[in-house]
Amino acid sequence: MLPIQSPADVAYNKIKQAILDLVYRPGEKLSEVRLTNDLNVGRSPIRSALARLESENWVRIMPQSGTFVRMLEADELEELSELRLVLEVHATRIATAKLTGGQLQELRKAFDKLKRKSVENHIPEFTALDTRFHSCIYEAAGNRRIQEILLNLKDQIRWVRAVTATLPGRVTESLREMDDILSAMERG
Repeated sequence: MLPIQSPADVAYNKIKQAILDLVYRPGEKLSEVRLTNDLNVGRSPIRSALARLESENWVRIMPQSGTFVRMLEADELEELSELRLVLEVHATRIATAKLTGGQLQELRKAFDKLKRKSVENHIPEFTALDTRFHSCIYEAAGNRRIQEILLNLKDQIRWVRAVTATLPGRVTESLREMDDILSAMERG
């Protein structure tokens, strides 16, 4: 049986998911009244959820101005991309040496599904599948420490992928990069 979530937890999860899916975009103002109506909870749980999201650096609460989805800073994007690149390249090398035929097939299926979704231009589903593709590589590597670090960064990485996927040509570039990774892994 699943534990019962408090209204504040429900609001937190739904608002965070909407941020990750770019329903609420960076810089967008979040109206407590709208959130209360949309999520069918009181203002107190909304305020608790927003305070928690602020403590996790997803939103900024500005007195007398409101609550805003935080902007993605260029230096943060660069730092996160560098960290992810180092960890993913290493995980890919390890995974290539350990990869089973079944895992390689799963990666190929995930990539093919990604290609189909890219044509549909459905960013939330594309980024979820993109995350799954990379998770398959981490799992195949079998390095728990790398998996733990990347799991801790998962939401930030997913958000960055979603935001950057809206840039012209980025989805095509991502697909090319993943195809290169997969081809290299298939060659061993």
